[in-house]
Amino acid sequence: MTLTTDTSLYPWQQAIWQRLHAAHKAGRLPHALLFTGAEGLGKSQFATAFAQSLLCEALSDTGQPCGKCRGCHLCQVGNHPDYKRIEPEEAGKAIKIDTIRAYVDKGVLTTQAESYKVVVIEPADAMNNAAANSLLKTLEEPVPWTIIILVSSFPGRLPATIRSRCQRVTFPVPPRKEAIEWLTTQIEQGDPNLYLAMGSGAPLLAKSLAAPELLQERMKMVDEFQAALNGKQDPVAIAERWDKLELPRVLNWMNTWLIDMLRLKFKKQPASLYNPDHIQSLQAMAQVLDFKVLYNMLDRVYEANRTLGSQLNSLMTLESILLAWANSKKTTMRV
Repeated sequence: MTLTTDTSLYPWQQAIWQRLHAAHKAGRLPHALLFTGAEGLGKSQFATAFAQSLLCEALSDTGQPCGKCRGCHLCQVGNHPDYKRIEPEEAGKAIKIDTIRAYVDKGVLTTQAESYKVVVIEPADAMNNAAANSLLKTLEEPVPWTIIILVSSFPGRLPATIRSRCQRVTFPVPPRKEAIEWLTTQIEQGDPNLYLAMGSGAPLLAKSLAAPELLQERMKMVDEFQAALNGKQDPVAIAERWDKLELPRVLNWMNTWLIDMLRLKFKKQPASLYNPDHIQSLQAMAQVLDFKVLYNMLDRVYEANRTLGSQLNSLMTLESILLAWANSKKTTMRV
């Protein structure tokens, strides 16, 4: 299990913190919270900070945990009896029913009077059906003084019955000016505007992309994507190479390329693109395809993103997408 101990807040999280702290002070916290929003906005760190604030014995006036009391110390070393994090055993794997049962049983959740027990489930959408059903029973019959925090960048993957029993807390993408100001202090080289565009406006994702090797990999992938469309490279061979990369990043990049092509066909300006540094390649591909083909390809990538973490074979998924892409020109000509 990964232990996250940083309880500092990012600038764009302050308003959300103030609302939750006010609810805490007024005794109006719901029994279940669902933290949602795009990847790269710091939801995990926020959940850690908020959980620790509920267990801190000497909160500041703003609700920040003191970091020094017994409760904070136990949270920091991952040994607080009333604080549990539920995560997949391995990245990309499912959270199973036995793991949920071990932490959300009524007997386990019972605490001392007026003392919170906090359970954080992340990513909540990694729960398989049996695990989600087990959690649902607890959400339907809340245990007093227990707060369950679900963290998910893809809440649509959660059953509607789970979502409806949680109070949703949405983390919006921060204003561009605020994001650029923060990002400029975090990277040593490169264009923060480009990184923020690549990260779809999410500052933490943008920061993670500010690496020369990732820019080189992305450039190679764009070239391969164009070569597959033009029949100059085997899409199956490309899929085999991409399968060795991080699938969420591969799918996200394909998603932004296709959206940019649609924007270019609508005559959008480069400033509105996710990939302004590849405008010539994207423009060239967009010109030989019609809207229907691009939207169909975008649907394929969306579906692959939706089923991430399932038992589907990643290589087969990439092969299916790239083979369809390689045939896109022919489809356009037939239309």
